[in-house]
Amino acid sequence: MKKTLLAILALLLIAATAIGFSACNKTTEDIATTTPTTVDTTEAESTTEVTEPSLEQSTEEATLTEEVTSEVPANATEATTGATEATKATETTKAPETTTAPPADPFAPPENLGSLSKADLLAYFNKAANRVRKEKPGFKKDAKLKIDKISLSGFAAIANPIIEPVKNKLMPGDWEYETIAKGSSNSGKFLSENANASDLKASDLTTISATKNGANWVISLKVITENNPTKGTTSANSRVNCIATPEEVLRDITDLSDAISADVNKATLTYHDGYATITVNPKGQVIESESGFFVNALANDVKIGPIKTNVTAPQSTVIKCHDFIW
Repeated sequence: MKKTLLAILALLLIAATAIGFSACNKTTEDIATTTPTTVDTTEAESTTEVTEPSLEQSTEEATLTEEVTSEVPANATEATTGATEATKATETTKAPETTTAPPADPFAPPENLGSLSKADLLAYFNKAANRVRKEKPGFKKDAKLKIDKISLSGFAAIANPIIEPVKNKLMPGDWEYETIAKGSSNSGKFLSENANASDLKASDLTTISATKNGANWVISLKVITENNPTKGTTSANSRVNCIATPEEVLRDITDLSDAISADVNKATLTYHDGYATITVNPKGQVIESESGFFVNALANDVKIGPIKTNVTAPQSTVIKCHDFIW
């Protein structure tokens, strides 16, 4: 009888430690115009007498010819100079060439990210986190589930000294490692298990802040405490982390043996101190993340054969994602 009881309790331990978290692994392109100088000449009147020009007349005509000849180059030079200056002026007043600036990256964090309002900072967190789910980069995931202690009440408490070493052996709290290939589904791998989970509201959080780390920004937030939060996008904790429900926990327990029964209405999972941190580069790409939570698991009136007991199992979960390949 004692061996049977211990075996059943060990099974209970295995189920309790599982706490439903196995579901997490199953499930963001010339102008100037010149007027020529006209020299008017009048033909000399014809006479019946043909006389040869005198020396004085020849001298005067020569002088007049020189004056006319000297004036023409001067006017032509002025016209040419004016045309050159007009050309230079035209070249100087040509409209400068314009260049089109590249479009701003819609995901790039603003320079004043650290001074944004809570709502605006949360909106950017959601956009950066959901980008991971939509664009599906590759990354590495490290996860650790730690059960602090499992305790039974009442008569079953006699098994507590045995449960602790069994727990330490079955659930030592070691890190588990996984590589998510680029382009593959990361539901349940990065932050929440929901496909578009990061739709957090300001009321879901206790705090949120952003600090500069070199050229990158680190955004950190903390989640409110909830009892028995539902999965999906209806609770704060499920929008940040991969969680389990009382139904999942008790189902895992009762599936072990027909001799084990439990009332789901008497089970409570209290999620507290949940958090999430993401690091984004100047392009707005997540390059690191960490999320986690603590949960106090309590199942009252669990029956193991004729024995009724309460089971408590406080535990914590940490998930780190790094080495992103975009």
